[in-house]
Amino acid sequence: MKIIHEDIKKNFIKLKAESIDDLWHLKHIIRKGDLLEGKTFRREEQKTDKIRTERSEKKPVYLKIRAEKIEFHKDANRLRITGVIEEGEDTGSYHTFNIEEGSVIGVTKKWKTYDLERIEEAVKNTNAPKILILTMDMGESVFGLVRGYGIDFLASLNENIPGKYYSVKRKKERETFFKNTAEKIIEVFDRYSIEKVIIAGPGFVKEEFAKYLKEKYPILNGKYVLKRASSVGRSGIYEVIKKGDLEDVYKESRISREIGLVEKICQKILKDEAVYGIKDVEKALSYGAIDTLLIVDELLRDEKYEKILERSRNKNCKVYVVSSEHEGGEKLKSLGGIGGILRFKIN
Repeated sequence: MKIIHEDIKKNFIKLKAESIDDLWHLKHIIRKGDLLEGKTFRREEQKTDKIRTERSEKKPVYLKIRAEKIEFHKDANRLRITGVIEEGEDTGSYHTFNIEEGSVIGVTKKWKTYDLERIEEAVKNTNAPKILILTMDMGESVFGLVRGYGIDFLASLNENIPGKYYSVKRKKERETFFKNTAEKIIEVFDRYSIEKVIIAGPGFVKEEFAKYLKEKYPILNGKYVLKRASSVGRSGIYEVIKKGDLEDVYKESRISREIGLVEKICQKILKDEAVYGIKDVEKALSYGAIDTLLIVDELLRDEKYEKILERSRNKNCKVYVVSSEHEGGEKLKSLGGIGGILRFKIN
C-alpha cells in the first residue's frame, strides 16, 4: 500500500491499493459511516424521466460517498463499497466504488490506533516476498499462495499412477505428473511474481521431484526449498506454517505469526495460563492479568470489542488482530473470537 496524502488533523488519508492484500486491509480499515472519495465511473442518468431505455455509457466522475456496505471479493480481486453520494453528481443517490489493485481512494474517518498500525504494516509489506507452498505425494500436488490474510488455494493436480508391478507405465505417468506440476509452478511464478516455493510432503517424492526439476527445469534452480509434511493438501500446507518452515523463508510472515500465537494460546488454556471469550477476557483485563491479547478482525466492527482492544493497549498488553481467513483465525473464532495469554494465573 502507498500513502498518497495524509492530513490527520482533518482525519483524512489518501491511499493507493497495490495488491489484493491491500484490498483486504482496506476492508478492515473502512467501516460503515466513513466518508470515501475518489475518481469512479457512473452511468449518466437520462435527464427526462430518469428511466434508461438503453444502457448508457459510464463516464468518469469524482464523488464522495458515505460508506454503508463493504464487500471483499477475493476471487475477483475487488473491494466493493456502497453508500450514498454526499458530494458530486446525483447527490443522495447510491453509488458503489469498485476498488482494485492500482485504485486510489481517500478516506475521512475517526482513525483508531490499530487502523493506522494496519496501514503502516501494509506499507511496510509492499515489497514482501511472495511465497508459494506446494505439498505433494506421488500423483497429487496442491498449491497454496501465502497472502497477508491467509492461504489462497490456487490449484490441485491429480494423476493416477499405477503400482510398481507396472514399471513402464508407472515411469511414464510419474514423468507426466512431475511435468504438469513443474509447468504449474512456472505458471504461478509468472502470474503472481513468486520469489520462492516451499515444496513439502511425506516420503521421498519431493526429493525425486527436486531431482527432476534440477535436470529438466534449471530455470527454477535456487527458487525452491524442501520441507517435510506428514500430509498433502490444506492440512499439509498449514502444517508447514505451524512448524515454522515459512518463517525460514520469510521471517516477518503475518500468517505464520498469527497461527503460531493461536496455537500458543490453545496450549496455555490447558494450563490455565490463558483465557478466552469476552466475559473471561474482560475479567482478566480488570485484574491487569493479560499480557497478550488476540482478537479476530471481524469483531472490530463491534464497538464493545473496540473498547476491549483500547483498554488492552492502555494496560500495555501486546495486541494482535488475527485474520479470520486462515486456520488460526477459524480456531480463534471457535473460542469466541478473542483470547488472552496471562501474565499470572487468576481464579
